[in-house]
Amino acid sequence: MSEEHKPLLVARKLVKHFPITGGVFGREVAKVHAVNGVSLELHKGECVGLVGESGCGKSTLGKTLVRLLDPTSGTILFDGKDISTLGYKQLRPLKRRMQMIFQDPYGSLNPRMTIENILREALLFHKVVDKGGVSARIDELLDLAGLSKAVRRKYPHEFSGGQRQRVGIARALTVNPELILADEPVSALDVSVQAQILNLLQGLRAELGLSYLFVSHDLKVVQHFCERVFIMYLGFIVEELPCDDLETDVRHPYSKALLSAIPVDDPRDRRDTEVLEGDVPSPIQLPKGCPFHTRCPQAEEICKKENPELVVIGKAHRVACHVVARELGAQN
Repeated sequence: MSEEHKPLLVARKLVKHFPITGGVFGREVAKVHAVNGVSLELHKGECVGLVGESGCGKSTLGKTLVRLLDPTSGTILFDGKDISTLGYKQLRPLKRRMQMIFQDPYGSLNPRMTIENILREALLFHKVVDKGGVSARIDELLDLAGLSKAVRRKYPHEFSGGQRQRVGIARALTVNPELILADEPVSALDVSVQAQILNLLQGLRAELGLSYLFVSHDLKVVQHFCERVFIMYLGFIVEELPCDDLETDVRHPYSKALLSAIPVDDPRDRRDTEVLEGDVPSPIQLPKGCPFHTRCPQAEEICKKENPELVVIGKAHRVACHVVARELGAQN
């Protein structure tokens, strides 16, 4: 296997639950099932999207994969090394190789520190360069992020949202990472600024050989930016497919509903929209069987009893749906 296609990040049956405590003694009375048995791979130099509606567990999954959160169970491999149970000291050298760009470009920056000090702190903490080389490295990082050297002594509140996100990108680059988790990095920005940030991230990927795990609720953005996409519902991966096939080959009913909700550019295009009925079930008490069967227009009796496995139905295409699996079996 070539170095470019070697798995950089692998998850196997990854689970993340959050306990809910109550009573006098603070005992666990229930749990939030945020991530439920997820398995996926991300290869070196690849950009993979993670999509789903709010509350589906995509951000929790991303943070667990880079060990900002500890997994409840399952395995995480980073460049072939099991990092699932590593402690802080063991994880620290690996943290240099995995960085994050946050959704809120203001809340993720210390408002009492100048941009220079924000970048300096990361450089010195991880000992990326010696003290004599810090200033030159800061200038280099600002240039990579499309910012001028004049911003060094400014504070986060003096910038627009797009400029603050550029600072966040510069901070993520301080330690020369290989993998960047981008958690809704453009959702808080104007559309025109979104395009600038996405173009910047694409350019950095080509220049620095970065890999991205791109978390978003916007399927249109992911379709433009990523090569593959994982679609999540209620903590489960329900479909994985190449982004080039999104318009023509989505199979899961939930994926089809997400795709049909994307606004159409041509006002003369009067295509039908698939509107899902009902509410998303509570992640505290998951439904039996397929997690989507309570809202699925194609649900059958088996869907209420058995949770479907992700099955391979094409090149880089997997889907978790009893109906789709049966139809393909009939075709074959």
